[in-house]
Amino acid sequence: MITSNKTKLQVYKIKPVFKDKRGEIFDILESRVDHTGIITFKKQGVKRGSHYHKRSIQYTYVLDGKIKLITADSSGKNKKEFVLTPGSFAVIPPKIIHLYISMTSAKIIDLTTISRKKDGYEKDTHRVDIDKI
Repeated sequence: MITSNKTKLQVYKIKPVFKDKRGEIFDILESRVDHTGIITFKKQGVKRGSHYHKRSIQYTYVLDGKIKLITADSSGKNKKEFVLTPGSFAVIPPKIIHLYISMTSAKIIDLTTISRKKDGYEKDTHRVDIDKI
């Protein structure tokens, strides 16, 4: 379970906190969020993101499939790549460019600290040319 460091990019696997013959319990996040959604990737090679958030923290939990997460600072430098698989969790702080590229069909839970209602999300999102990362 995460109580997130809001300034540092973090990627890791969520492990069960409880397990018995009935199944497992996973604690994913203990932090305030204002939006929770599901994003699907229908096939390999689908690209989503290529932006950063000015104030919002974005949390990503992979339910199914395999995704490459590419990140960089807001100037496009300090590029990092991660392969996310089911159970992977990423904490993406403000001003970190992020791009998802599906390696298979996939499904993720997307959580942000700014609501998508009205124009809050769009005002907080700065789009970046995909070639800059």
